Amino acid sequence: MGVTGGMGFLADKEQKRYFYHVAAVLFLVSVFAVAIWAEGGQGVKSVLLNYDKYVISSLIGQGVDEAVIRKAFAETELLFLTDIWGVHRRTGLWLAGLFFVLWGGLLLLAVLFFRAREQVYENATRLVERFMEGDFKEHLPRMGEGGLYRLLGKVDGLANALSAGNEEAVKAKEFLKDTISDISHQLKTPLSALMMYNEIIESETGRDTEAVLVFTRKTSAALTRMEELIQALLKVTRLDAGAVVFEKQKWPLRDVVCRAVSELWVRAKEEGKEILFAGGDDISVECDLQWTGEAVGNLVKNALDYTDRGGQIRVSWEQFPGMVRISVKDNGKGIDEKDLYHIFKRFYRAFKGSGGRQGVGLGLPLAKSIAEGQGGTLSVQSPPGEGTTFTLMLPG
Repeated sequence: MGVTGGMGFLADKEQKRYFYHVAAVLFLVSVFAVAIWAEGGQGVKSVLLNYDKYVISSLIGQGVDEAVIRKAFAETELLFLTDIWGVHRRTGLWLAGLFFVLWGGLLLLAVLFFRAREQVYENATRLVERFMEGDFKEHLPRMGEGGLYRLLGKVDGLANALSAGNEEAVKAKEFLKDTISDISHQLKTPLSALMMYNEIIESETGRDTEAVLVFTRKTSAALTRMEELIQALLKVTRLDAGAVVFEKQKWPLRDVVCRAVSELWVRAKEEGKEILFAGGDDISVECDLQWTGEAVGNLVKNALDYTDRGGQIRVSWEQFPGMVRISVKDNGKGIDEKDLYHIFKRFYRAFKGSGGRQGVGLGLPLAKSIAEGQGGTLSVQSPPGEGTTFTLMLPG
């Protein structure tokens, strides 16, 4: 590629400004040199004329005839002036050649330098784009000297750190996904078989085998609890692994809450508790209906676990600029201060709930993961003796 074809570096404003400044300085120096050369020629001519005047005056003073003087100067002055102007012209040509070489050399060096620097920039941009795509096979130059290569070296070091972290993250994610798949496959089959066998035993049991019937009912309850535990654990793990894609749509908040508590009305009635709603029918939220219903349902279930008979669970929702707030408030005993900072930890359980009920310690962590996975938050307030309020904030 010739110099003319390699002027792409002029697209950079700073490099173009530098290039034009160099050209301007060279032009001014050239103009100054031409002025000096022209002034030098006039100076030589002036000195020569003054010298002639001095010589003529001296000869006239010595009595030499003016005709002789005129004839002598007419024969010698033309030859002398011709030689002087020849030297002056050759000097001008040498200066012109010198400045042509100077111009060409400096501009050529500038072009070659900026072309080489532009190539470094292009290669660095190409590699950084590959880094952004997760390809860390190539490396930026980091062995050169100067500020540019120090910068490229730092960027390359950052890319190496990202590559190592990315590989570890990919391995961890793949391992977690494989583990989830294995747990799901290995546990669902025997659980289903046990529940089926238990149903068969229960259906074949007569009235005179009350002990066996009691045992099978306890086994059924234990299996149900185990299934709930496994399903909750799988959901939390999938959320943490980033394996859940939330399918967000605009839903009326009343529909979300109704879906959340649809399976809890019977339990609340059996336990002598009341679930109340408070919120406008015109309030909507963009969310995943199934997962958000799961989160709200876990909050209501937790309130039922820790509220005595005759208690109330109030589910309310409000619209704020850019956000929607869903509150689940109960009038139970509240959460002890020592437990308040741990309730979102997995498998953490506070005091035993009413009626001997107690969750597995995954409902609240699951609800928090669902909220945060959709760009929201989950918080809790529990003043002593005033019940507990869980507040779920979601982007509106």
